[in-house]
Amino acid sequence: MTISLLNGYFTQLLMFHGLKDKSKNSVAKNLGVNPYFVDEYFVAARNYPMRKVAQVIAFLRDADVKSKGVGASQSNEDILKELLFKILH
Repeated sequence: MTISLLNGYFTQLLMFHGLKDKSKNSVAKNLGVNPYFVDEYFVAARNYPMRKVAQVIAFLRDADVKSKGVGASQSNEDILKELLFKILH
């Protein structure tokens, strides 16, 4: 569940990076979020440039596969710890 929520957020952030019109109402409409939350996407975009967002989505896909038991013998807790470390560093 955590991985899917993070994937949804970073996918929206990737879409945000691709928008040409970054006015508050346009961003809210294109991302399907309340205009109140648009400022959070501007902050996130400064902290996570497009290349890093693409890398995070790759990390999320890898963690999703591992959590399903493919190619890893780690516990879900260890998979999430590793994922968070990769996202934050």
